[in-house]
Amino acid sequence: LDSARNDKRAMNKQDIIDLIITQLKADIQITQQAVLLARDTATHKDCLGSSKYETMGTEASYLAKGQGERLLELQRALTYFKEVNIEPKDSIQPISFIRLQDEQGKAQLYLLASDAGGLKLSHCKQNITVITHQSPLGKALMGKQAGDNVELKITNKTVCYEIISVV
Repeated sequence: LDSARNDKRAMNKQDIIDLIITQLKADIQITQQAVLLARDTATHKDCLGSSKYETMGTEASYLAKGQGERLLELQRALTYFKEVNIEPKDSIQPISFIRLQDEQGKAQLYLLASDAGGLKLSHCKQNITVITHQSPLGKALMGKQAGDNVELKITNKTVCYEIISVV
């Protein structure tokens, strides 16, 4: 119970959403530069190759395509977090902060969101990992409440978590 109160005091959802937006904007800038560099490399006359064995231009075009897709993902995530509803919820839904404790007593803090899964950040000396509701852990958590237990099978091993708090 004290842990839940501490989570609510230490966490201002809007501050964390703002931190995520700042991180996504920085990632977008870096990715835009990577897209431009890969595109320029793919179309540079020295990379076109004179034989089928000279594939630098082709490889650079694959990289440019991948970087372009990553840029679109980041832009979509940025739009999502700019428009997200941070109202408190009784059960775990998107934009819930969840503190889980594993069987060894190790606690972890997650933000369940619809986008930006895997993003890690630190706020008030707490590490937070963004997970999506499409992930195995996110699916298992949806609709649960503080005090519930969640079992997750990871590589033929069942891992149990207790939901300590939901904010």
